[in-house]
Amino acid sequence: MASTPSHAAHHSSLGALRPLPARPTHRREVAAEIARYLGAISIVLVGAVHAQQYYDAYFSVVPTIGTLFLLSFVGAGTVGVVLFAPVRRLGERLGDLILALASLGAIGIALGTFVSLLISEYTPLFGFMESGYRLAVLLTLLFDVLTTAFLGFFLLIVGPRLIHTVNSERRTR
Repeated sequence: MASTPSHAAHHSSLGALRPLPARPTHRREVAAEIARYLGAISIVLVGAVHAQQYYDAYFSVVPTIGTLFLLSFVGAGTVGVVLFAPVRRLGERLGDLILALASLGAIGIALGTFVSLLISEYTPLFGFMESGYRLAVLLTLLFDVLTTAFLGFFLLIVGPRLIHTVNSERRTR
């Protein structure tokens, strides 16, 4: 009678293979990751609109406002890159902390530009006043809202887990 390889023998031959890293399995975690990436796209688009306005619409020559447009572009690009980066490879706790801080930064940029645009529609802001809701203004407002919604949702999922982890570590000290 010929012997056939057993199931256990088959698995032992695969034992040298390294398991894949853990992936989010819960629906909330998957939804949080989707929100993270959509928020990253949204904040990068906020920065892209500001860069376009700075360079092509000549906001670079507007005192203070031009500098703020450039800073918005740089800041949005920076937090966008961090939100796309695989920072959890540094460890789940540190990665979550970095992503939470980047999310808060992106929300701060989005809310800052949103409020600034609304103010500048009705009264001068640093000596500059918008006149009407042109396409760049509408796109910025849209991407500001999307950034805030997506990354706010991301923080609602990741924030409590991060706070719980930090509190647990404090109790064990």
